[in-house]
Amino acid sequence: MTAARFALVLLVLGEVVQWGTILIGGLAYPGYDPLRQYVSELGATGAVTGSAVSWFGFFPSGVLIIGFCLIAAVALRRNVLAVIGLVLLAWYAFGLIGAAIYPCAFECGRAEPSAAQMMHDLIGGTGYLAGVVGLLLGSLATAKTRAKWLLPLGLVCFAVAFVSFGGVVADIEMRGLAQRVLEAALTVFLLALGVTLAQWRLVAARPT
Repeated sequence: MTAARFALVLLVLGEVVQWGTILIGGLAYPGYDPLRQYVSELGATGAVTGSAVSWFGFFPSGVLIIGFCLIAAVALRRNVLAVIGLVLLAWYAFGLIGAAIYPCAFECGRAEPSAAQMMHDLIGGTGYLAGVVGLLLGSLATAKTRAKWLLPLGLVCFAVAFVSFGGVVADIEMRGLAQRVLEAALTVFLLALGVTLAQWRLVAARPT
């Protein structure tokens, strides 16, 4: 197995764990509303799903996705823009690890934020921002490769992620939906990038 294909395996496992955690954790949490509640509430201090979601969901998915980003960055080391984008996407994945180490307060209440809550918001917030910027840079980095379809896909994912990020930051009523759309946009681009890398199509196109 090549390094690129191994990286894809890590990514797929990471995404399966991440989305499986969201689905199973949401079903196990009484009264949980995925459209109006953050994912972090599933791993919050005092939540019935807290420890399980944090250490069997957030933490391993973050580690696996970071593994993909780092291997991909090494494979694409000659493409500076791609490397920067992947490093930023790795920071987004680190936000998942941060959510496990620093869980938010019950229901992610911010009336009297604890040190853990502030760290949770700092790592998670900068992680999402880094992910959105990394998505844009990663998309632009594919412009001169053989994978021509990846650029428009990435730009669409970036636009969706950017708008959704605004909804998360503004703490809109449908914040849960905004967060899931943001996560979905990042997932789609990462998987497309991983598959393309595994096929070794992320190389510079030959001049015509």
